Amino acid sequence: MRGPRAAASRVGTLAAGRTSEMRGGSSERLVVRAGRSGGRGGRRRGEARARLTRYITVLLAALLGGGGSALLFLVPLYADPALSALAADFDPAPADCVTERRDDRLGLDNCTWASCREGCTSDAYRCTQLHVKYRPAGGEWRPAVLFVNIKGCGYPPAVDCANFTLNFGSVGARYPCYWSRAERGVVVPSWSRGEQVATVTRTLAIPLFISGCAGIGLCALHCECRPRRRRPPRRPPRLPAPVLDDSAVYRLA
Repeated sequence: MRGPRAAASRVGTLAAGRTSEMRGGSSERLVVRAGRSGGRGGRRRGEARARLTRYITVLLAALLGGGGSALLFLVPLYADPALSALAADFDPAPADCVTERRDDRLGLDNCTWASCREGCTSDAYRCTQLHVKYRPAGGEWRPAVLFVNIKGCGYPPAVDCANFTLNFGSVGARYPCYWSRAERGVVVPSWSRGEQVATVTRTLAIPLFISGCAGIGLCALHCECRPRRRRPPRRPPRLPAPVLDDSAVYRLA
């Protein structure tokens, strides 16, 4: 009886061992599969993050370049005349103006200045010069020259020299004008301080703000802008104090 029972117990033991081995193997396989899936998920997340960073970098670089190009284009055309007009300090109260003389000149030597010129980068071969006199409120008549704006030039449709000459070029024409308190011999037919301030704001503040934000974003993405923290100096290890026992004998020489 013991022989069959022993054999049966051995068979049961072997079957249990195989079952435990199978369970252990399956659990190990599950762990390996989970590790592989986690690694793939982390890799995909890293690729998506790198792709998003690349797109954001391209967008910020485009904004930075566009803001710089806008400054190069807008400053000489709009911001510089507006700043010059603000520096001229025109009187906000209009004065009475009368055109006294009109000179139509030809040649580069004769056209050193013009009352109106379409285009501010090229020299004028044909020009019209308007000499006027103006009288501020409660003042005397003063001689001056009339300009379409403080620079005497501009670009269509803001500046139309044909209409300007037609309206103000006739001798004896009367109209209101604004005289410069910084240079009293210069008058313009129209002036608005708020409009000049708005022009400076649009042409300088907005491109500078966009370029600054784009530059800060690029720095935050690709540069280590935070200051590094200094580690505290390491303290030398403390040595244990010597322990003197009663058997130690010290003798003086």
